[in-house]
Amino acid sequence: MAQIFLNFAVAILITAFLTTAVAALYGQDRAVQKVPVKANGRRRPNT
Repeated sequence: MAQIFLNFAVAILITAFLTTAVAALYGQDRAVQKVPVKANGRRRPNT
């Protein structure tokens, strides 16, 4: 009985770790997004 309980506890810990790892990876991909930048037109030289 104790062995079954320990195996169940280990399975829960592994699942929690994997869930956290996957969430962190997807969160990192969302944080790094390309932002469009407007290019400035040609500047006139000082006359």
